[in-house]
This record gives sequence, C-alpha cells and structure tokens, in this order.
Amino acid sequence: RARWSGAIPMGVLTELRVAMCQTSPASKGIRDFWKKQYSAIKSANSSLPILLRESQGIQAKLTAAYQGGKETVVVVDGLSEAEFGAKLESLMKG
Repeated sequence: RARWSGAIPMGVLTELRVAMCQTSPASKGIRDFWKKQYSAIKSANSSLPILLRESQGIQAKLTAAYQGGKETVVVVDGLSEAEFGAKLESLMKG
C-alpha cells in the first residue's frame, strides 16, 4: 500500500479533479482511498487544488491538469483502492 508523503514537483501538476458516485460499488475503491489518503496527499501538496466531486450514478474519472493547459482524463470506475492509488501516482508524476 502506498503512503503519500512526497510532494510533487512544483509547477508541473496544477490541479486534480475526481468525479465519483457517492454510493455505487464501482466508486468504492476511490471513496476508500480518499478517506485514508486525502490528509497525507494534501499535507505534502498544500498548494495543489484537489477537487472531489460526488454525483449520483456517474462514471468515476480522474482528471489531472498540468502546466501549459494539458489535461489527462482517466476512467477509474471499478478500480480497487490500490489500483486507484497507482493511477493517481502515475498522473501526479506527469
């Protein structure tokens, strides 16, 4: 299990957006991940906007916005907590 203690390079990743359903089994891994890891990620990256959006019945997606206007969107519906963490870590590295 990943522990989130390292900060990401400044100026590379400018925002994280997570869309998930607050009740669906397909978003359970994402919800569980954020319950356990949000504080550590935010502490290590205090100036990084992290937007968690819940909406009934939507497909879970992770969007990373980078310097220069580039965005990467990954569908994370149905991922386990560990699988979501791996996707997030990959996007945070750019």
